[in-house]
Parts: sequence; C-alpha cells; structure tokens
Amino acid sequence: MAFLDLPQLRLHYQSSGRGEAVVLIHGLGANLAFWYLGVARALSRNYQVITYDLRGHGRSGAPRSGYTLEHMTNDLDALLTHLGIERAHLVGHSFGARIALSATIRQPERIASLTVADSQLRALQPPMRLREWPYWQTWKRQLQAQGNKSLPSDEKVIDFHLLSYVSQLAPAASSGEMTGPHYRPSLRKRDMGQRGRSRWMELTTNPARCDELEAEQHITVQQIERLAAPTLAVYGEYSHCLGSCYKLTKLMPNCRMVIVPKAGHFHPATKPRMFSRVLLGFLSGRLAEVGRRRQVNLSAFSGVTLEGEVPGHGTIRGEAPEGVRAGERSLEEAVGGS
Repeated sequence: MAFLDLPQLRLHYQSSGRGEAVVLIHGLGANLAFWYLGVARALSRNYQVITYDLRGHGRSGAPRSGYTLEHMTNDLDALLTHLGIERAHLVGHSFGARIALSATIRQPERIASLTVADSQLRALQPPMRLREWPYWQTWKRQLQAQGNKSLPSDEKVIDFHLLSYVSQLAPAASSGEMTGPHYRPSLRKRDMGQRGRSRWMELTTNPARCDELEAEQHITVQQIERLAAPTLAVYGEYSHCLGSCYKLTKLMPNCRMVIVPKAGHFHPATKPRMFSRVLLGFLSGRLAEVGRRRQVNLSAFSGVTLEGEVPGHGTIRGEAPEGVRAGERSLEEAVGGS
C-alpha cells in the first residue's frame, strides 16, 4: 500500500510489474479494486501497471471540494511525476476515461496510447433519457421482477444521480449483473463494500461536488480531432454510451473500435479476460493488424470480427475504424451504466 501526499489529500496507489507503464483509471463509485483480480494481473506480466483511487474514492482522501476534471487530471499528472514516468499508456473506464482523455489533450507527448472504455462524452453525445436507451425496458422488467415498485420515469436522464438511486433499489442490477439462470460475479465483490458505497453516496448527495464532477467544458470536438495518439474505444453492446464510441472513432484518425457483445457498461470488471485480451492486443500492436483486414478470427481475441449486428444501433461492417466486434462464450451481462 502506497500513498502520495498532495496539497489537498493523500492519493492511494499501487504499482506492479515491469515494462512500459500502463495506468488504469476507474470510474465514479469504484476504486482501484475495479481492475483486480483480472485486468491488472494479466497486464502486469508484461507491463508496469499503476492503479490508484480517485480523490474521494477508496483509500484516497476526500477533500470538501476540488472534484473537477481538471483537479482529477492534476492528480494523475502528479502521480506520474512522483513515479518518474515520462510516458504512459492510459486506460480509463467511464469517468476514468474522461480523465485519461483530458490528460491526453493536455500533454499528448506524455501519452503512449489511450484506451477509452465505455465513457459518455458530452461533447460527442447529448444526455440520454431512459426511454431512448434500447435496453431500458429489459432492465426495467428485471428490477420489477426483484420486487421494486418505485422505478424512475422513462423521461429521466441517465446520469450518476439516477444510477445512485437505482443502486439503492437493486445493487446487483446496477453493478452489471444479469438476473436469471446464469449468474455472474457481482461487481460489488470488486469494490470496498459498505465503505465504498458510503463514499459514493457522500459524493452524489453533495450538490457542489456533483456540479464539479459534471464539469467537462475543456473536452471539445476540436481538441479530440487533433489527438494523434493510438486510441482504442471499447464499449459494451448494451451500453447507453455507444453514441460517444462511434463519434470518437470517426473523429480520431488513429482510433480502433471494439464492441463487446452481450456486455454492459462494466465489461472490464465482469469480462476481465476478454477486456485483457483486447487491451493486450492493442498495446502490442496486433489489434492494428486486425483493423486492416475485412474479417478475422484470432484466438488471441476469442473471435474478433469486423462485422456484426449491434441491437438498437444497426450493423457495423467494413474496415476499421468503422467497427471491430469482439466475442466471448460467457454471456449474460447486464445493461448497467454510470
């Protein structure tokens, strides 16, 4: 267990493995355990893997203010400087991907590559209401089957306020676990239990902190278009964030897109082997070779093709970066998001 003392807080981080540096950045309501025991362990065989708790999360400090994307990016920059890392691969999930993108915009020369895992970016995708999300009715039926009567209106905008409320109704559903005959490990096993949930509630019930967390002004379409770093956009088929994925792929010249079928927003934690295989392929350059071929079936990616139907979003086909679809035999992941 290691800490970096910053002016406002102590930042908790872990580092393992040797090689090029890969920084894994979790999303809101999670902590560095999001990446264990799957992704971080797999990467550490070939890379130096750095994970850390965002401010207000996990074992990191929770100042009364200072939760803007700029503050979060400053924390990442300070951590890299502290560890003597001049250049790193950044991998972010959800809000963590916004931090990674912000850092790439700020210091592109310091970023070896960027991986955006299921993040909704306001510059690319307007807020979505529940009725506009193709899988809301499926999730709604599951919540009702669990005995929940007071469900949000179909007109509610999907944001972390809504997800915080739903997590109180059915933690298993909001964590990314499909109910039914085939259960998958709950994402809750990868957080810090009651302490983690308490911190999440503390963040999302504080209006000032919520305003800071929602600020995303300095990520613009023009800035994204200028980014030349090799980029991987990997999203779950059931995600409400797919609009951002498609726009990223169109705007960024060096972006590859992977759609994980029958997977929700939390696929890096609930399908860690698939995510690790795709990420390792991207970091090693093998995914770039996939993108040059019309259709492939590489065992390293457990069946990656350049063509596939994404329910609710039409068919993806053609050469990358128009779309890469990744398949895996383990199915039945829920339709959550944050």
